[in-house]
Amino acid sequence: MSEPARVLHARLHLLDRQVIRESDDRLLCKVDDLEVQPGDRPYVTAILSGPLALGPRLGGLPGWLMTETDRLFRGEERPGPYRIEMSVVTEIGSAVRVAGHRQDLALERWLTRNVVSRIPGAAGTEEQDAPEKTLQVRERWEDRPNTMRLGGLLGRTVRGPSGEVAGDTVDVRLVQDGPLLAEVHQAFRLAGLLIARRRAGQLFGYERGPGLWRPSLLGALVRRMHGEIRYAEWDQIESLDDEEVRLGVAWDRLRSTADL
Repeated sequence: MSEPARVLHARLHLLDRQVIRESDDRLLCKVDDLEVQPGDRPYVTAILSGPLALGPRLGGLPGWLMTETDRLFRGEERPGPYRIEMSVVTEIGSAVRVAGHRQDLALERWLTRNVVSRIPGAAGTEEQDAPEKTLQVRERWEDRPNTMRLGGLLGRTVRGPSGEVAGDTVDVRLVQDGPLLAEVHQAFRLAGLLIARRRAGQLFGYERGPGLWRPSLLGALVRRMHGEIRYAEWDQIESLDDEEVRLGVAWDRLRSTADL
């Protein structure tokens, strides 16, 4: 009997967590945003880090200053955030741990360029063909036009089928049953959105159902700040744009987060 797929909430379990290299416990960066491959079953493809990942997620004047300052002091044309492929993630807990040895990768590239490529019959083997899992890569965001950022889904206004305001998105539910990444493990699929009647900061996990210990007074305070919280599955979302989420069903047909 197969085990149920792992379930995470992006804001609660991933965003702002430290990223640590497994081989030497070295701190690499933080999870400032997540790259998503859109579609009928969108899934997370990479961790994004750095000012060009965090700035757009923060928004407003602070976010603009962060991104423009980083662009000013980086000599690249239209730079992008750092990326870490989700295929190298080995553990998600209090920190996100990733695999990779810089020395091994450097040796692998040297062998490919200077030894393997010189073997008769291997003339077509080039350095770029070598399997490489570089932990930090700068890329122009314009070079990845078919992706989106998960952070852009947070804080959006949610409207019902008739256009009435239903609330705001406060988190994204992820289920690890997406496509296989680099033949290592399955991707985290975007399963749905958590929607609160009132937007008032993070939920800190107090929206989740029974079976989890929590201080009752603090939990009641968080729920009072946010109002009623419901869960919209991905197929209940009619459309997404830069500012709003439009539901395909009425608010009272959404599941309560207590049932998750």
